[in-house]
Amino acid sequence: MSAHWRLALQYGAWVSVGAVLVGAVIWFLFGEAYAGSFLYGVGVGIVSFVSTALTVSMLTGCSRAVGVLIGAGSFGARYGFAAVALGVPAYLELWPVVIMLVGFAGVYLAENAVLLPGVLAVKCDAGSPVHERVERRVEA
Repeated sequence: MSAHWRLALQYGAWVSVGAVLVGAVIWFLFGEAYAGSFLYGVGVGIVSFVSTALTVSMLTGCSRAVGVLIGAGSFGARYGFAAVALGVPAYLELWPVVIMLVGFAGVYLAENAVLLPGVLAVKCDAGSPVHERVERRVEA
């Protein structure tokens, strides 16, 4: 399994566990409809986030022009999916909309809070020569 798939699936698993815990608290405080709406929003957010790993898989080994087309198409498809998956239940008034959007937005907030420190560590380490990175890893 490639690193981007492993990262996306691990993140999805951690967010799922956290969402179930938050969903249980919401169920206790506000009821079943609110908890279901929240978990649905989180589910849409996780599917949207994990789909970025699919985009990265499609981009590897492509020419630059094809990569731009794949990236643009994937971006449009991902946000189109989110708009339809969140918009249809909101339009049909199937359940509370605000809590559904809070669940969806919470996935992206958690993404920034959880993944950003790791990205910054990798970026800071990327400027070091390879032998220094290997030595530092061996010493730790």
